[in-house]
Amino acid sequence: MRRSPLNLSTESRHSHRDGIFSVNPSPTAKPGRLQFIDGLRGWAMLFMIDAHVMNSILRPDLSSTTFYAFLTFMHGLVAPAFLFASGMAFAVSVRRKMNDFLAFRPPFWRQLSRLGLLFLIGYCLHIPKFEYHHLMYDAERPAWLACCQVDVLQCIAMSLLILLATLLLTRTERRFTLATAILSVIVVLATPVMWSVDFWNFLPPLLAEYLNGLHASLFPLFPWAAFVFGGVLAGSYYLQHAGQPPDDPTATSRAMTRFTLAALIGIGLSFAIEPVAASLYPVYDYWRTSPSFFLLRFGLIMIACAALYFYEKRRGLSASSFIVVSGRESLLIYTVHLMILYGNYGGPHFVDRVGKTLGFAGAFGVSLGIIATMVALALSWSTIKTRSPLLKNIILIGIVAGFTLVFFKGF
Repeated sequence: MRRSPLNLSTESRHSHRDGIFSVNPSPTAKPGRLQFIDGLRGWAMLFMIDAHVMNSILRPDLSSTTFYAFLTFMHGLVAPAFLFASGMAFAVSVRRKMNDFLAFRPPFWRQLSRLGLLFLIGYCLHIPKFEYHHLMYDAERPAWLACCQVDVLQCIAMSLLILLATLLLTRTERRFTLATAILSVIVVLATPVMWSVDFWNFLPPLLAEYLNGLHASLFPLFPWAAFVFGGVLAGSYYLQHAGQPPDDPTATSRAMTRFTLAALIGIGLSFAIEPVAASLYPVYDYWRTSPSFFLLRFGLIMIACAALYFYEKRRGLSASSFIVVSGRESLLIYTVHLMILYGNYGGPHFVDRVGKTLGFAGAFGVSLGIIATMVALALSWSTIKTRSPLLKNIILIGIVAGFTLVFFKGF
């Protein structure tokens, strides 16, 4: 089957108002943009590129090496860190815009539109072929079923949609945080059970793919949504303790030190509970479904988050630094780098052309080249958005028009 540029292989991958909508005022001021969160998302995004490149073009015989095993483990932290950072960013939005969300004011609808965009891009990246005639007349059922797979964008969008619904139901920040904690525990503990059921037997594939990865999904809600929910909890913890008390400049640092200690305890617990978890579930896969492996990765991501906070505090993270900008423009980087690797432009895509033929040096070279290109793209787009909104709109209109032309007319 020919792939379009948007078809990927399965390997890729402020005012408060009194009244019914009011919430209990927070003891802290509304936060601005937190650079260490963007920094975490930026590093995750750039390492995600390396993970996709290595998984796609590295020689198979190298998979038995110790270095490859180490690299695979480190790459396994990339997606959880990206999901975690998305949850932290949502916690900041809740703190800043909670009344607007509860009152269904414009920020609520903008949030929904962003989630809709994530769904749209996520599914467009996996459609059988980005061409109207093919989709209407030629695409067969297996191709459409493969399109149902849930990748990281759909996972983020659905997780945040669940959180937004939870916020509307709970109505206060405290109840929202408690409900998110309960959801996190449920998702983590239920994952082995959910992966023991083939939901395709009684649910439409479009819904079933959100529940486990037995078929095509790389990032079903179980267990991946728990990283988003956990990021919300971490963000809420940070915001609750940031600058409290206001006359103590070290209060936030002490809170983040406790945050780091909690991460270390969680990592220790992940090893302690593994024998119990392995004997508790009838169907169990440590690397894909186990609560203990989730806890290990979550603890390591918490430590990375705390490290970036302390780095920002002591050395500073500029809003214009390449890593922070990469975090802010992560959706652009994610989409474009996948189109570079897997896009079909009238022939085999890049990964098919190269094949799994490169050693570590060659694969790292390709990875660094794509990373450098994506950083340059992010910096350029960020500059255009800031300095020339008119040019930004012209470019966006041109992109939409171009994709529309390709969709209806083909290449």
